[in-house]
Amino acid sequence: MALKFCPSKDPIVRLATLLHDIGKPKTVRTDSTGLITFFNHEVVGARMIKAIAAHLRLSKKDSEKIYTLVRWHQFSVDERQTDSAIRRFIRRVGRDNLNDMLALRIGDRLGGGAQETSWRLELYKKRLLEVQKQPFTVHDLKVNGYDVMTELGVKPGPIIGGVLDQLFAEVEEGKLVNQREALLTRMRELKSTNLGKVRVGKER
Repeated sequence: MALKFCPSKDPIVRLATLLHDIGKPKTVRTDSTGLITFFNHEVVGARMIKAIAAHLRLSKKDSEKIYTLVRWHQFSVDERQTDSAIRRFIRRVGRDNLNDMLALRIGDRLGGGAQETSWRLELYKKRLLEVQKQPFTVHDLKVNGYDVMTELGVKPGPIIGGVLDQLFAEVEEGKLVNQREALLTRMRELKSTNLGKVRVGKER
């Protein structure tokens, strides 16, 4: 039924939708109250998917995609999640797979008798878009290694990556805005405070 209602026409997404709960029979448990659970069925199912993909001789790209969709399909849409948590989800799934993962979720919801969406899912979709507007890697910063060398008077080396990593961490945590002047100012502060464990200063 999930496959029937899956809106995607991509055969790999549809196959993932058909097989996404394949790990449930191996993980089914019933507690003393009669509650049935399928703890970690997505992990078990993802391992099974690897064997299925190999048997079907899927390409490496398609094998990785179907594995990813099955492995992470049990994602939470709790409105209390932080931006960092959503960012981790995007990194795990991959930006290119987000719409496919949502298509699987829609098929799963409709196939299980639920409504196509919910206010939490709609909010989650909006947050996925908003989070992607934020810096995702060091390469998204408005400064680069050349700026570090120029501003701090250092030569190429590990220190460059250390400074950029520090800046990115502060931007990701919301402590620093990703604007060129703000980042350059922070570099100067790091130079004056020696960046803690990262050695900054003019090399001799």
